[in-house]
Amino acid sequence: MKILVVDDSEVFRKILTELFARAGFHEILEASDYDEAIEVFKASKPKFTFVDMILPGRSGVELTKELLSIDGSAVVIAMSSIINKKMIQRSLEAGAMDFLLKPTNEIALNSVLTMWSD
Repeated sequence: MKILVVDDSEVFRKILTELFARAGFHEILEASDYDEAIEVFKASKPKFTFVDMILPGRSGVELTKELLSIDGSAVVIAMSSIINKKMIQRSLEAGAMDFLLKPTNEIALNSVLTMWSD
């Protein structure tokens, strides 16, 4: 199963990649911004896309909407290190299936993957 991690922090992308690998997922793709995410998403069709809501340029909310317009069956999980009710609400209204607070852990990631897997 392919997983795309979109975050402008390379360190956080590596942390998530390691957590996914420990959980048995090895097809982990990365993108650092909106444009790169769209390119990787179209080319690889990941099952799950974890999107930081605060990205340089266009927001994670905008990215969520665009990803779902490309593939309505995509599972987008919003993430942020900032607890903001409006941001959480906007991300869910945009189509994100869930919201994770960063930093996250292996248990939270496994719960989300299990909950939204077919």
